[in-house]
Amino acid sequence: MAVAEGRALGQLTAARRQFQHAHTELSSPVLAPVGVLPYFGRQLNSVRTLASAAADVAGVGVDSVGEARKTLALPHGTGPQRIAQLRALAVLAADTEKRLAPVKFGPSHNLVGPVAHGHDEIVNDVIDVRAGLKRAAAGATAAADLLGGPRNYLVFAANNAEMRAGSGMFLSVGSLVTGGGDLHMAGTSAVTDVPVPPGVPITDADYNARWGWLNPQTEWRNLMLSPRLDASGTLASAMWSAAGRAPVDGVVVLDPVALRAILQATGPVTANGRSVDADNVIPELLHDQYVRFNDPDPRQRHEELSVIATEAVDALQSGAWSPSRLASGLADAGRGRHVLAWSTRPEEEAAWTAAGIGGSLRPDSLAVSVLNRGANKLDQYLHVKTNLRFERSGGHTTGVLRVTVSNTSPSGDPQYIAGPNPGVGGLKEGEYLGIVAVNLPGPASNGRIDGVNQLVVAGADGPTRVVGTFVQLARGEQKTVVVRFELPVAHGALHVEPAARVPAMEWSAEDQHWTDSGARMVSF
Repeated sequence: MAVAEGRALGQLTAARRQFQHAHTELSSPVLAPVGVLPYFGRQLNSVRTLASAAADVAGVGVDSVGEARKTLALPHGTGPQRIAQLRALAVLAADTEKRLAPVKFGPSHNLVGPVAHGHDEIVNDVIDVRAGLKRAAAGATAAADLLGGPRNYLVFAANNAEMRAGSGMFLSVGSLVTGGGDLHMAGTSAVTDVPVPPGVPITDADYNARWGWLNPQTEWRNLMLSPRLDASGTLASAMWSAAGRAPVDGVVVLDPVALRAILQATGPVTANGRSVDADNVIPELLHDQYVRFNDPDPRQRHEELSVIATEAVDALQSGAWSPSRLASGLADAGRGRHVLAWSTRPEEEAAWTAAGIGGSLRPDSLAVSVLNRGANKLDQYLHVKTNLRFERSGGHTTGVLRVTVSNTSPSGDPQYIAGPNPGVGGLKEGEYLGIVAVNLPGPASNGRIDGVNQLVVAGADGPTRVVGTFVQLARGEQKTVVVRFELPVAHGALHVEPAARVPAMEWSAEDQHWTDSGARMVSF
């Protein structure tokens, strides 16, 4: 929005002017005697170089924002126009990242506190900007290839009111058919309307060993037991084919947060006579539809969920939407795992991963999930807070993770939301049953949970290792699960993954505090 409206351009222009002025002042002959002094000269040289670097970065920003505004203003009403616009944005993002690569920031050692802080801040900011530009270039290229087609992707509508790992539960499914820049949804239905015959193999050995006991190969709603979309996407495409449907090129997952981003750009859509927009789509899909259709037969409710997802995606075909709003909204949603994509094509899968929406884990990933096992819709009332600290001993580090889960469910919700579900024995109305599962970095060892002798899940999960235990909370109850693990180094960093929860998980680590709207690097 700031780019399209010109606010960023004005801010960057003013910043470049200020930094250029600061560099000129710091290069004054009056300060030349200070420059020859070893200690003070180092501080002066650092500040002068930082001012020059900041001016260069702001200058690149001025040029790029101007070009981005022109590109976003291009026509996008037809398929070829949309492809051309995406490819132009990809080239712009890649070129901008290349222009930032040579920027020099001066000495980084033996600096006084304020100078050291300023140096680290601008360096880290530029690193983040360059990483974002690489994601944008990859994402725009992959989106252009997808639209260019022909492609046939499975699209799952996930609901965060009933969580899986790093995603809401897959409740609706349909086909996204693309080609020539056009796209449309076909055959959207509840996943329960697509029965899968027995015999589909779980080809990912870790996924099978850790989660095969919950039969995800026949139950769509038990996909994403692991946060690895590469494992669930592979299995989902095999299940789709086994169900007698046409082979697919990949899988896209959209949850209500992603649908909100689309509706912010397109405006409202109509589902079964009701107007759904960016303001009401999240409460509608997480709560209100279950109140309105509180019926043992869920077909009408599933139909509305499918209609909303279909109408939101099909609204993009009209071309009457804001590219800047769509790009900004989907980028934010993607950072929080509210948009995920996986492809059977290796080059396309690599692009989705580079864009940050591949849903895969890294060897340094740390991911905390709470998987709903009560067959209710209480995750919207589950507040999760996680604290991470480190204890060093010689050349090793012990990580201590405290996951505090609070059940704040109110009274008065219908049974479909609050339970108990007849298929899950032993629960009361408003009571939550789930699995707290933690994916630890691959090099971690001795993962354990305080007070738990028999873990419900433990072992390798792709490039990570997972440990998990059941947690059961009555309405108003709070419990803390403490996970410990060993790292074979004294210093390093972990890539803390978002969980796609609504409300977002709250994190603290060392002196950092954040909500997991995106991945975060935590050093130890």
